[in-house]
Amino acid sequence: MMSFLNFLFGKKRTFKHPVLGVFTSDRIKGNSTAKTYTWYGYFNLETNNVNDYVSSIFINGNNNTPYSNQLQFITQLIENWQDNYLLEIEQKINEQDFSNNPDLINWQNKFYLSAIYTNNFKSLDFELTLESKQNPNYPTISVNIKNAIILNVALYS
Repeated sequence: MMSFLNFLFGKKRTFKHPVLGVFTSDRIKGNSTAKTYTWYGYFNLETNNVNDYVSSIFINGNNNTPYSNQLQFITQLIENWQDNYLLEIEQKINEQDFSNNPDLINWQNKFYLSAIYTNNFKSLDFELTLESKQNPNYPTISVNIKNAIILNVALYS
């Protein structure tokens, strides 16, 4: 049965990244490197335990691997999260009308990076989603990044 599905719809492939772990592709049929596919993986920024506060990563790639420029950016994002990106996100939040929202007091300890989505097939245009660790009714924080520059931060209820 599984080989019949693979024959009809293609096969999912995996790629192991030394820092980010394993990525799995959409079903890929054929050998065209010109077509773009979605690749997804999971990472835990806080404890390295994939069962706790997992960040989902959705990037693009060809039929063999995710695009290297997107992998490089996400690796750099993860490696510089504490010392660089959290501080820049804090600055952007402080510039917004919602910065006095009581749900955002001590947000660095209350929220975690839940998802990284690419917004463009091959470029470095991403959206980050930060969600509450304890309260699913809290708003989410959306961060738009292009070419490693935080463009804006928004709060969604």
